[in-house]
Amino acid sequence: MARHGAGRGRRTFAVGARGSRLSCLQTAAALALLRREFSGTAYRLVPFSTPGDRDLTTPIERSAPDFFTRDLDDAVRAGKIDFAIHSAKDLPSPMSDDLDWFWLPAREDPRDAWVTRGGKLPREPKIGVSSERRAEYARKVFPKAKLMPIRGAVDARLEQVRNGAYDAALMAMAGLRRLCGGGLPDGVEVTPIPLDELTPPEAQGYLAVVFKAGNERLMAMRQRFVKAVRFVSAGVGDASLCTIAGQRDIASADIVLHDALLGQSAIFNPKSSIFVGKRCGAHSMAQAEITRLICDEARKGRRVVRLKGGDAGLFGRLVEETDALTALKIPFVVRPGVSALTAATTGTGILLTRRGESRGFTAYTPRSTGSETPQVLFMSLRIAAEEAKRLRKEGWPANTPCAFVFDAAGPREEVAQTTLGEVKSVTGEDRPGVLIVGQVAARRWPPLGELAGRHVLLTCSDAVQEKAALAVEDRGGRPIRWPLIRLVPRRLSCDPSAYDGIVLTSPSAVRIFFEASGCDRRKLPEFFTCGAGTDAELRKYGVSSDVVPAKDFSAAGLIAEIRGMDLRGRHILRLRSAKAGPDVARALKRAGAKVDDVILYDNEFCAPSDTLPPFDDVFFASASAVESFIARYGASKLRGKGICVMGEPTRAALPPAGRRCAVALRLRI
Repeated sequence: MARHGAGRGRRTFAVGARGSRLSCLQTAAALALLRREFSGTAYRLVPFSTPGDRDLTTPIERSAPDFFTRDLDDAVRAGKIDFAIHSAKDLPSPMSDDLDWFWLPAREDPRDAWVTRGGKLPREPKIGVSSERRAEYARKVFPKAKLMPIRGAVDARLEQVRNGAYDAALMAMAGLRRLCGGGLPDGVEVTPIPLDELTPPEAQGYLAVVFKAGNERLMAMRQRFVKAVRFVSAGVGDASLCTIAGQRDIASADIVLHDALLGQSAIFNPKSSIFVGKRCGAHSMAQAEITRLICDEARKGRRVVRLKGGDAGLFGRLVEETDALTALKIPFVVRPGVSALTAATTGTGILLTRRGESRGFTAYTPRSTGSETPQVLFMSLRIAAEEAKRLRKEGWPANTPCAFVFDAAGPREEVAQTTLGEVKSVTGEDRPGVLIVGQVAARRWPPLGELAGRHVLLTCSDAVQEKAALAVEDRGGRPIRWPLIRLVPRRLSCDPSAYDGIVLTSPSAVRIFFEASGCDRRKLPEFFTCGAGTDAELRKYGVSSDVVPAKDFSAAGLIAEIRGMDLRGRHILRLRSAKAGPDVARALKRAGAKVDDVILYDNEFCAPSDTLPPFDDVFFASASAVESFIARYGASKLRGKGICVMGEPTRAALPPAGRRCAVALRLRI
């Protein structure tokens, strides 16, 4: 798979940050993340002070929006630094149009916390607050408290509590964790406040990168951290007319921005949605505001769905929204849908084409401007030249753009752009397709993202297909679902609740276990797993991992974790695929456990077809998928392709040449 960095050649970036100890620490952590993500980059920290550091008397509620960013923003504009790193909650909203930004992943603890000197607080405590939100909460908990403004760096605030200037203070857990780690100044205690008691700002705990608008290198870096925006066509009238692909997008979305959808509110979760629709000129939100909202939510690293009625590409303002994302180099996906055109005709029997009666139709809106009505011909290449000749006679110029679309939305989709006068040169075989004639045929969605339109063959089982497809689309690639492995469960004859522990080392094993066992979850023992993905799957069933590696999320990492345990007298059930080896069971036995090593499912080879579709990259999630590919198509089909793998056993199953060039896929889902 193609490797993408922050640009060609080694480059040292000048990075600005506030000069406080906390800011320097959190900036160092952010730069360590960037070094891991982008090999060959180096960073030089340039400390700054801001109005918020120099002015410790102005209440934050009365301060300018850029109180904590102004000097850094000016340095970015002047080219003195390449970018700045801020606490995301300090960014002004909206940001100035000459600056661009994005949030980094891995949010720190978002909660607020009570910081006290320990012991019981007096009835009328002196409480330090730095925002009206915290002041309101403090008044609710301590109605007789004396609320006092508290400003300055986090370590200075801690010292003010420790020396008695305040009995308590409300502060962000994120800053406390980043500054103090596991230790606090003597005599200071921290008590986190549950999220449902005190809701934090959405940006609390995140770090943000701010750079000059149009900076190509920084926009390329951002593509590693954002997810593709999905423009979903909701269909019309009936919620069931939203496609399966659209419903998948909605299910995986962090936020849905939706139009006025009559009778279709059931297809999305109102808790994660914002209404941005308009009816007959009555706008709930101006188009420029909708476009900015889409871009801002994507910059935050959220998976955004823009849900439009009918088909998103027909008579809507889709292009205004996609053009804005294109300018920011943020990838997007557009899902076609059922429009009012097809619902009002095919669905009612008012058919627009009947053999011997009508050969086509014209569709337009009186509200739109433009002199051209493109022609769309459903046909085969065999008669394309003949139709082009007819259009020329009707007055269409020879230089009119045309586009052939073959296998639309299928694994072998191909678009050939030409002109009406050159149609003959691209014909010669009888392939079904659609010919589009008109100026619109000269334009296509631009390839964006790290994978920039590359076709990625997904060979994993159905259990992994959806996650892999999301990851590929988020990076601008085109996933081709091509499962080469089928997981076939075996009958589970033992009683899982009779054991002291159960070992499951993949999300697929978790899913098959719960489908096969049917046992009472309240009686299940502790679980041993090998990583975050497996634990996340466990949590879907109301349980979680008890033993999981801290870093190496693999079977080898779990084995390393088991080596330090004393399992004498414990009876452990190891559940695995028929392809998995006995190493985990051996490690359990060496730790003193009695182990039943049971095969939970078999890996069967399969393939959608004996002929591969065109592809640029291939993704393997298991050694079995590699073996299935080579057995079906031969190792030679991997030559010249990007190869992406999950796990070292998968890499080891590749031929030597493929092993050397394979890269790991980081699934950001």
